[in-house]
Amino acid sequence: MAPWPELRTITASVERQLFPTSSLAMIALLVALLPATATAGSKQRFVSGPCTDAARHGMPNGEEHDHLKVRQHRRGCRVRQVAFDSLRDELSARNDVVLGEMDVRKGLAAVAVAYPESGLLLFDVSNPARPRFLSWYRSSECEGALIDVDCGAFVSLSRSAKTAFLSSQDISVVPGGFSPGVTPAPIPGVEVIDVSDPRDPSLAQLYPVLSEGGVHTSNSQVIPNRGGPGPRAPGEYLFSVANGLGVQVSKIEEGGGPLTLTPVKLIEIDEVHDTFIQNDRLTDRTYLYVAAGLASGFYVYDVTDPAQPKLLAEWDLTPQCEEDWYSHTIDVAIRGGRRYVTMPSELFEQGEQSEEDQAEGCGKVLGNGDKAGPLWIVDATNLSKLGPPDDVGDGNELAIKRNSREALVATWRNPARRDAGNLLFSPHNQQVVGSRIYLSHYHGGVYVLDASAAFKGRRVRPRDLGFIVPHGREKRPLYEATIAPLVIPFFSTFPPGRSTIWDMVFYRGYVLAADMYGGFYSLQFAGDR
Repeated sequence: MAPWPELRTITASVERQLFPTSSLAMIALLVALLPATATAGSKQRFVSGPCTDAARHGMPNGEEHDHLKVRQHRRGCRVRQVAFDSLRDELSARNDVVLGEMDVRKGLAAVAVAYPESGLLLFDVSNPARPRFLSWYRSSECEGALIDVDCGAFVSLSRSAKTAFLSSQDISVVPGGFSPGVTPAPIPGVEVIDVSDPRDPSLAQLYPVLSEGGVHTSNSQVIPNRGGPGPRAPGEYLFSVANGLGVQVSKIEEGGGPLTLTPVKLIEIDEVHDTFIQNDRLTDRTYLYVAAGLASGFYVYDVTDPAQPKLLAEWDLTPQCEEDWYSHTIDVAIRGGRRYVTMPSELFEQGEQSEEDQAEGCGKVLGNGDKAGPLWIVDATNLSKLGPPDDVGDGNELAIKRNSREALVATWRNPARRDAGNLLFSPHNQQVVGSRIYLSHYHGGVYVLDASAAFKGRRVRPRDLGFIVPHGREKRPLYEATIAPLVIPFFSTFPPGRSTIWDMVFYRGYVLAADMYGGFYSLQFAGDR
């Protein structure tokens, strides 16, 4: 979920004072005059999948439709519900908490509790067809009186799955309430949680991170100790999004007990939403891919030596725009000797864009919520053909736009071409498994896409192999604020639906998914049986 897009409007107004409209308009004119090419990315072949027609009817909308009635959302194609736990009993201490991101490793699933308090749920998924609830780690009360930002949106597991890293956000340190069992306000940073006994998780370390409001996501990666070009620093590291500043790299230290974190390097980046780290088998280097929110598309860094990161490339279809597409999560797949980046854009509505931005073709709505959300597949085999990175020199917008268009292989949008609205029908998280992409789509549910043609470099939209809007009968109550936030009503501006899937993880032939306002699901696509 996008952290505080309203703050972007303040930044944008300052930038417009520094860069006159006439200069921006001239850039837009030059971009428009660029010669069209066959590789511009705008031409692709639409190939229907076995669930395309069904999925077109899977996003009902209109005056007679109620997004909160489960019976109106029992829709799916080639994906079945295997198991469902409403969590009403397990979460009885506070039945209206909102669930967030997930991570699964070594038979253990961790689900973040995002709002109105932070924490995590642990499940035994050694048999993913029958998940078993283990425990609820409760942390801190989220903000709510001034700003209602989700304070515990993201959780990741260490390589051993004995430690969980819970990202914590906090701006005003003014809690929205006081509930027994949780601390008054989170520490902006990362909570290191010992989950070696998943039935009794405990706090091992509070790790503050210098930021503007805390950490949105954290991902761990093991950098291997093997030969190869250039410097390297083997070990396990945590890459945390330090809101407003960049990516904080920390070393994960082992001392016989729970893991601890020590700072290594802050990679300064204007805006970051999420990261993906991969040991690249094409180059024997470790790359950090950064989904850059509204600021850009994505960046690529060489972090083989995390203390000496090197910016390699940037991809952005609309570098002249500041408030259009929100680059959300990012994944990378190497197929047939080529490197493909997949990235969905999260869409929302936070007011109209400025007249200047509209004149440059940036859209009408901040966040492009009036459009159908895209998932892009980009050929990033030759990183030198992306960018050049805008951060290493001025005047690169034309080259970034041209190269980004040429590198774009395919774009998927929901078959109904339903506009996203304020996150309601927006793409969100994705995972590449073989030639398939598993995608969570908020109230749109879960999609299974065939990207085999795109992963061969062909400009073919991924086919709709399966989809489901999970629809467990029992449901938990929706969170309702006792007072309206006084400064920035962020979380409460997004309308809920039954169900709303923030995240899902493919694991051992099943798809595990958490409903933000409902329970925990085990799903299975027919092709995975």
